[in-house]
Amino acid sequence: MSDASRVHTLALTSDPEQLARMRAWLRRVLTAGGASGQEEAAILTAVGELCTNAIKHAYGGGGGQPIHLTVTAFEDRLVVEVEDFGRPFDPARYVPPDLDARPEHGVGLFLARSLVDSLAPDVARPRGTRWVLVKYRAGYRPPNTERNSMS
Repeated sequence: MSDASRVHTLALTSDPEQLARMRAWLRRVLTAGGASGQEEAAILTAVGELCTNAIKHAYGGGGGQPIHLTVTAFEDRLVVEVEDFGRPFDPARYVPPDLDARPEHGVGLFLARSLVDSLAPDVARPRGTRWVLVKYRAGYRPPNTERNSMS
């Protein structure tokens, strides 16, 4: 697989109906990149949650705003970047949900983090947030680093 065929990009808007388009595209890219069914399901769910959060929180539910996805397939891992240009995520304000309280909302980011090997926000930008998600392929172990970072 050449380097050019390993990087795939998609431009979406912050309209909820774009989520189906994103999932279909991401499924094709992951299949072409050799993702297992389990890897595909985990990444589809995590990226869906990040895109939904961009729509709801970064853009306040307003449609027509840009969301960019980039998928890079490496031999040992799959990397997905989800980028918005709205209100940035504030890691200092993030509080993981109390699952014992059975919350009806507010579990998307927690779920996304639990499905992948690494999920970190890049908020040191002029505007918006770029999430970098890493999922190691079966048989590969992630480097001995913190699993997820919210800072």
